[in-house]
Amino acid sequence: LIIVDEEHDPSFKQYEPAPRYHARDTAIYLANLSGANVLLGSATPGIESVFNAQSGKYGFVELKERFGGMQMPEMETIDLREQHKKKQMHSIFSGPLIDALKTAIENGEQAILFQNRRGYAPVLECQTCAWTSMCKNCDVSMTYHKNHHRLRCHYCNYHTDVPETCPACGSGKLSMMGFGTEKIEDELKIFLPDARIARMDLDTAGTRNNLTALLSDFEEKEIDILVGTQMVTKGLDFENVALVGVLSADQLVRFPDFRSGERAFQLITQVAGRAGRKKKRGKVLIQAYNTTHPVLKDVLSGDYQQFTERELEERKTFNYPPYVRLIHLSVQHKDEKITAAASAFLAARLRDKLGPDRVLGPVLPAVPRIRNYFTQNIMLKLEKNNSMLVTAKQLIKVVTEEVVGKKGWSQVRVLVDVDPV
Repeated sequence: LIIVDEEHDPSFKQYEPAPRYHARDTAIYLANLSGANVLLGSATPGIESVFNAQSGKYGFVELKERFGGMQMPEMETIDLREQHKKKQMHSIFSGPLIDALKTAIENGEQAILFQNRRGYAPVLECQTCAWTSMCKNCDVSMTYHKNHHRLRCHYCNYHTDVPETCPACGSGKLSMMGFGTEKIEDELKIFLPDARIARMDLDTAGTRNNLTALLSDFEEKEIDILVGTQMVTKGLDFENVALVGVLSADQLVRFPDFRSGERAFQLITQVAGRAGRKKKRGKVLIQAYNTTHPVLKDVLSGDYQQFTERELEERKTFNYPPYVRLIHLSVQHKDEKITAAASAFLAARLRDKLGPDRVLGPVLPAVPRIRNYFTQNIMLKLEKNNSMLVTAKQLIKVVTEEVVGKKGWSQVRVLVDVDPV
């Protein structure tokens, strides 16, 4: 028997280095080879797994109630537009969230606050000329980390001092835009000076020892409020957590990816599940500017079936998994023109053999340059049959060798990811 717990979790996917395999899919293939059974467990299964269960490929068992018969937490959205209009915001916290945190602490209970962004502020911007602090190796703004008083790139780890004046125009009007877990921790100390606050993200829990110590302190009730990134959504079981706050739900649902709705539903539902696990019903407060977003409505109603039905319908309409197989190609080189030429050549050769409907791109990714490598992406959408997949894989191998064999293109990198997540 192979058990894959929290099978929906994208961290099961291996990105760097190759081979880019998915541990869940590998477990299923291993079980097939050895005649074993596989149990995939999750409160928010992946859309592909739901589809496989509906089509009879997987068996399906549903657990209708929580362990110990506890009720699901009471969930509520807080409209940040209304809060700003009524002047009820306390910095980045709404009035109801601050009140709920105070009540929880007065009752000797604990709270978890979730924000999927570490650091203090993701952008340092000049208010005079709109200059922003960009990484010298990547096309992305650097995040301000107050703890070290440094600007840091979350892609290549390049870091530098914070300028006192704008390097572009000399103005002293530099301001921090947005907020991460570090700022939440900092601001909480202003509004709840007596609360014991800790932060759980890559900066504070990057090593096993740090993570163990942090979780141990939380379990021993030496921490009142735990602020964290995705780490706090992953199966934590603490009996004294009465309140969970999601600080920026809009950030999750607006991500430019066909899986963003699925990811948002899973993350919010999973972090909500940390509340009220043993003693009494928990409470979940979700701050958002767009509280009518269909994903948030499904989260509030706890209607996973309705969510998956709508999601499957959309994916069928626009030809996305589980109805097709995807192969993602990233063409990289340190020269932008060579990257563009090589990716255009690669896409044209693939189109010749596979047809125009199956090849999308090349296009620039959201971050076109990382670690001084320029990137262009190509996506293959293929029907779900083995012969098509085998043909495509052989073709990619041949065409990649053609690209690398061309004069001046020997340093071009082509990264292949089958079934990207």
